[in-house]
Amino acid sequence: MDTRRVFWIVTLSFLLLSPLAGCAAQKPASESGKSYLAATLALVNGTLIDGTGAEPVPDAVVLVSGDKILAVGPRKMIGIPKGVPTFDMRGATILPGFINAHVHRAFDKANLQAWAEGGVTTVRDEGAMPASIAGLKAFRAGIAADPHYARLVSAGTMLTVPGGYGYLYVSSPGEARRKVFDELDAGADLLKVSLEDGYAGTHGLPKLTPEEMKVIVTAAHERGTLVSGHITQGAYLQPMIDAGVDDIAHLPYDTIPPDSLRQMVQKGIYLTPTFTVFRNFGAPLNMLVENLRQFIKLGGQVALGNDYGGGPGDFELGIPMYEIEMMSEAGMTPMQVILACTIKAAQVSNLGNEVGTLEPGKFADILIVNGNPLDDLQVLTHLKMVIHAGTIIRDDTHR
Repeated sequence: MDTRRVFWIVTLSFLLLSPLAGCAAQKPASESGKSYLAATLALVNGTLIDGTGAEPVPDAVVLVSGDKILAVGPRKMIGIPKGVPTFDMRGATILPGFINAHVHRAFDKANLQAWAEGGVTTVRDEGAMPASIAGLKAFRAGIAADPHYARLVSAGTMLTVPGGYGYLYVSSPGEARRKVFDELDAGADLLKVSLEDGYAGTHGLPKLTPEEMKVIVTAAHERGTLVSGHITQGAYLQPMIDAGVDDIAHLPYDTIPPDSLRQMVQKGIYLTPTFTVFRNFGAPLNMLVENLRQFIKLGGQVALGNDYGGGPGDFELGIPMYEIEMMSEAGMTPMQVILACTIKAAQVSNLGNEVGTLEPGKFADILIVNGNPLDDLQVLTHLKMVIHAGTIIRDDTHR
């Protein structure tokens, strides 16, 4: 073979292979071909509970790019690009931002800020006044640019009949369908209906008919959204199930027919217990705990919600620990409680693809606490850092 040809073959081979050799000698800012060069923030040396129900990951890394999660996983699998602001969690637990899936008075910037900075990065308002819904798009635009405000999900104004429990009245199936579309066009993210006999001394309230209920649910589902159902008594659980609602907004305080609970589980209807508001009204908590215990034993799905502002007495802004304690008393494991506060609450808020877990592509809503909540749920009160939409909005690392 021509010696000059051999020389050029060897030289070309060296030039092609030398970049690969250089890469192998350095720790790459990528894994399996995925580039992490877009990272804007890194969390290291924490234990990851990602909200999916997977086992915790020790010595984990979370990479953020802008307002989204870029990568999560064990430290040995993820290279951190040079120059990225990096925060050592010193063994703290990294969780998704919590979600309160049943609140009121969320059209209030002070409340939204208190929720976010307290670790609740998303709230689902379960019934606003018509005037608030009329201004929903403008209000949401006003808070969107500031991550210090919790993300607001709105169930619109609760649908009922004239004189019933709620503030958006319908008198026929046709009117019910139109009101659903009006609410969604105004910016509501989902709908809420009520079947309530009365409260605080009232009783015998008029209620939606089964046909009206079914029309509301069908119309909402046509638009790709969900319906939350308000009840407080077990007798109205079956009509909600028959109508096809997606979650029950309160745990009934009296006897629940066992077959209704089984149907809820079979149809994937979630439950948001709201122990706090029942406590404030003086309802029998033992029955509530037992009802939730039976639902959990059947495999039911639970979301966190305390009905903030939905009745008299005190409610917790930030993480609603009373709800968490009562879910634990009813037999939920710490991991089940955490899932109720994260992915399950995201799913009833119709945001399961956007928040609720720490996975690439989802919003970077992150809660960091000192200690292991799987050993002691009270650790959730020991906040170390809160990140909302990729921005650190609370940093207690030096305290």
